[in-house]
Parts: sequence; structure tokens; C-alpha cells
Amino acid sequence: MSQDSIQLGLLLIVIILFSLSIHEFAHAFTANLFGDPTAKNEGRMSLNPFRHWDTVGTTLLVGLLALRAIGLTALPAFGWGKPVPVNEGNFENPRLHGIQTALAGPMSNFFLAMILALIVRFTHLPELVSTALIMAIYVNIFLMFFNLLPIPPLDGSRVLRLFMSEQQYYHLASNPVFLIGGIFVVLYLLSDLLVQATAYLTRVLIGA
Repeated sequence: MSQDSIQLGLLLIVIILFSLSIHEFAHAFTANLFGDPTAKNEGRMSLNPFRHWDTVGTTLLVGLLALRAIGLTALPAFGWGKPVPVNEGNFENPRLHGIQTALAGPMSNFFLAMILALIVRFTHLPELVSTALIMAIYVNIFLMFFNLLPIPPLDGSRVLRLFMSEQQYYHLASNPVFLIGGIFVVLYLLSDLLVQATAYLTRVLIGA
């Protein structure tokens, strides 16, 4: 365990918390844009990470990342931010605006990754800063791909509403068997593919 690995680990925690904040802010902002102020009224239209801190999910994520930073790299790193409340009854077009609000999160991570990639490619930065930005790009691309998976309750699952009734979608989304199956698919079948796709797109964006 070196001081550099601890510093990078702590830096990764900051990057992930900021990236999750961007993601949740985008949900809240888009919902408000389409007429639902629920998240805004609850203080969630904010870039403050603590506004989006989930007592279980975020605490677990930060704890695991901290343990990995001090050398326990065999531990997995997973967790989640506090879901943004959305009342689709306030939307003029609940199905369409619900999908757009859901996709705003992953797309915000992609746009942030593109902006950071432009900075990396066209500026001369100290090595530590450049490393931090590349880490941030990788994290945001991974968040985008992961959240676009069409597995409830991930954002990408909202696209399924285009192909089934509202009743069928909510029955599927609330089915614990489907949820457990989705977790299995992600952990055991798609994890390598997600990592490979994230690494590839990161290299493309930074011109490596």
C-alpha cells in the first residue's frame, strides 16, 4: 500500500460522488423542465453530493472504495445514489417525458465525459491532474453504460415502456425475480463487456 494509491483512491471517491451528483441533478432538472417540481421542491436539483447521498447505497460505495484504497482490492465496488423522486402525473406526456427524464441521467454523464476529454486532449496538464480527469472520464462512461441497461430499476429500463403497456412495465419493474435475475446478468454476464466498452470509449474520447 503506497501513499499514491491512497491518494488515487480518495480522488476516485470524490470523482464518483461528483459524477453521481451530476447524474441525479440531470434527472431533477429535466423533470422540472417538463413540469414536475417534486425533486426541486425536495432540494434535489443540486450538485451538492450530500443532497443525493443514499444512507445505504452511497455509504456502502464510499466505504468499499476507501477499503480498496488502503489495499483491499479484492473487494467489489458497488453502490448507488439516492433516487430522485419523480411524479409523472405532472408531465404533459407522462410516457415520453418519463423516458426523457430517465435518460437525462446517463446522457449527463456522457456529456461530462466529452467535456473532460476535450480538456485532456487539447491542454497540457500536470500528470496528476490528467490522471484524475481520465479517471473521471472512465467513471462517467461506465455510469452511462451501466444505467442504460434495460433492467429495472436502472434508467434504461424506462425504454421498455415504448414496447409494453404501463401496467406491464410496472408489473415487471416490481417483480423481485426479474430484479434478482437482472443483478445476476450484470454481475456475471455483462461485467466484462461493460468494462471493455468503457475502456474502449474512454480511449476514443481522449485520442489514445
